[in-house]
Amino acid sequence: MTHVFTPSDTHLAAGVPANFPFFKRLGMFVLAAFIFIFGTIPGLLLAPPATQAYGAFITTLGPVALLLCALFAWQHRADLGATFRGNDLRKPLRVGAISVFAVYMLCGLLVAVLGLPREAFMAELFAGLTTWQTLIKLASLMILAPITEELMMRHYALRLFPYERSHLWKWVSVLATSALFTSLHTQYGNWPTLALIFAVGCILALARIASGGLRVPILLHMFAEVIACSLDWTWASAGLYG
Repeated sequence: MTHVFTPSDTHLAAGVPANFPFFKRLGMFVLAAFIFIFGTIPGLLLAPPATQAYGAFITTLGPVALLLCALFAWQHRADLGATFRGNDLRKPLRVGAISVFAVYMLCGLLVAVLGLPREAFMAELFAGLTTWQTLIKLASLMILAPITEELMMRHYALRLFPYERSHLWKWVSVLATSALFTSLHTQYGNWPTLALIFAVGCILALARIASGGLRVPILLHMFAEVIACSLDWTWASAGLYG
């Protein structure tokens, strides 16, 4: 994985500032974390209870996504497009998609072999919803969660580490942010699921470093959401859960 996710820009290290702006990046991380944590509160308090079953992601993650996007746009207003797109798309996206699919299939096979139960969160995610409500919730999950989590994890958290300087720092940043990413998903209880989330976090972080922008990890995260929901539905329909 180290080889296939090697940044295409071999002169990346030359652009690293001599003095790493840690405290500046820490300040942005703290501000982003404040938005990430407290930006969901207005939606939880003000949204009509009747819409919470299918609109929870819209009312909670929606404001957070907008605020984090606004913060990102303000921070990189001088080179917004280039910072978002990065310098490479095809190879990190192709390798990342294959890797995401592979780890999800491996996790699914492991769950079936071990006879583990279905995650309660997934079992309840679309329970009792109409077709349109399901589509609304599914669309918001696949759009808003990747935007908010990639901005928080693969931008503000990842940039706390000087990953451009060496392979050691690259792997420190990948493992640390993936561990933080996993710790946020407390709704899951099976250890293969948590291992899967950690592995996906590593893939997304490596894709972020290799591509040089947020576009690839956001697209891969969206793909991961599609695979997760499809695999869960398939396993449940086929009776492969314990």
